[in-house]
Amino acid sequence: MLFFQLFLTLLPLLVTSSFDEDLIIERRPHHVDWEDLFMEYNRYSAPNRAKQQVNVSIEIIGIRNDKILFEINQDWRDERLRFVGVARVPVPSHIQPWYPDTYIRNGWDVVMEQKSLELNYDGTFQLKQKYQVGLDSGDNNELTLVISSFNNYGTERIHYNLVGSKIDLPSFSHISSKQVLRKSDTIHFDDIHITIHPNSINTTIMASAETTSINNSTI
Repeated sequence: MLFFQLFLTLLPLLVTSSFDEDLIIERRPHHVDWEDLFMEYNRYSAPNRAKQQVNVSIEIIGIRNDKILFEINQDWRDERLRFVGVARVPVPSHIQPWYPDTYIRNGWDVVMEQKSLELNYDGTFQLKQKYQVGLDSGDNNELTLVISSFNNYGTERIHYNLVGSKIDLPSFSHISSKQVLRKSDTIHFDDIHITIHPNSINTTIMASAETTSINNSTI
């Protein structure tokens, strides 16, 4: 009886203290509430309206008859879309964040074969694409990809940083790159020129074959 009376005396204090505590909502780990995350989000505006940085890495998979098969990764951070977690999650197809309007400026017969978009908990996006592109060969049979923004979508300027490149083909030796500033009307573009260099032995053989063909035609 004494215990029951003591419980009734302390009951108002227990109820009051429970309402004073912060409400904690348990969420599934690595689960993203996309509708909540994108509330009041403006997909037409880049994270940085003045100059948006985009990191690019590229891997050349195959080359045949001036057509290149390659994978390109683009990373950029959008701190408006940070969430609690430690994982990268795939972005559903119905979710439309801002992303750079990157294209191959000098390519023809451009075909995008695969695409995936993931979001890290810190707001970093990773866009991975697989392309097949036709290119005209330049001096010494070099092939150059020009990666550019189409119209600096959502920002004054998109700046591309080539952070990685890979090629493992017997007929080609290495990849070089350079930044090229371009202006169209009043819009400034920061293009990346990625050049694929053939092996010097193959270049010598091709040049010798061309010389032989010219000599035969003059006989």
